[in-house]
Amino acid sequence: MGFTNHFDARGKSVIVAGGSKGLGQELALQLVARGADVTVLARSLPSLKETKRLMEQHLLVPGQTVDCQSLDLTDKAAVVEYISSLDEPPWALVCVAGGTAEEIGFLADISPDAISSCMTKNYVSSAYIAQAVLKRWVTPTSEQKSNRVDSRHLVFTASTAALVSVPGYAAYAPTKAAIRSLADILRQEVLMYQSVPPIKVHCSFPGTIYTESFFQEQQAKPHLCKQIEGTLDDKGGMTAKEVARLTLQGLDRGQFFITPDFQTRLLLNNMRGPSPQ
Repeated sequence: MGFTNHFDARGKSVIVAGGSKGLGQELALQLVARGADVTVLARSLPSLKETKRLMEQHLLVPGQTVDCQSLDLTDKAAVVEYISSLDEPPWALVCVAGGTAEEIGFLADISPDAISSCMTKNYVSSAYIAQAVLKRWVTPTSEQKSNRVDSRHLVFTASTAALVSVPGYAAYAPTKAAIRSLADILRQEVLMYQSVPPIKVHCSFPGTIYTESFFQEQQAKPHLCKQIEGTLDDKGGMTAKEVARLTLQGLDRGQFFITPDFQTRLLLNNMRGPSPQ
């Protein structure tokens, strides 16, 4: 029996929200290498410029396009304006923005602002653009009515921290649990829209990833947090390139929940609840 690829990105448009560094950048590069037309959204112009240069080196087919746009994903008006300005909505939206370098620590030690800023950059940055794209998707055009297109894909990035409570992630872990919850809700809500191409929702749960942000976090991370998650020696993780590859592999298989490592897979099986595979 042959393998069915549920995420054939070749020749299709993909937006990577938060794709100028780390995992987001690696996902963008690998999507370009698969033949997708990729647009990366982020705030940092220097990082976007470098990401575009790298994407151009991964082009697969003639006529393939790559682009980078500076956009504050936490600015709801700017996000809505950008998505509304597109001639066509993307085939897939991959939400990767976030982090916790500035907000890590025990709840009694961090500032109230750290709680709100962590929620803004990890949850709001995904929720705003997911909503804007979803609204475009569920508004059928005359072309969509006459010629059904492939399923659209909405991909969220949560974290192993959404599945296990580790002291030191008081600001961060709840934001990733919120992402998991949003994905679960949207997985059900999109079933209401039968008149448009099917919308598939996915949620990835990466663990420790060796990125610039990880090493910044290590400087402020409590010793107890490092002990529990196994990063005392700055080890216990995976490269962004490997996590991106495994994430796309999960999308190829049509998985709703994607677990790049075995430990996270075990944790998810104990925390699945009514969520499907």
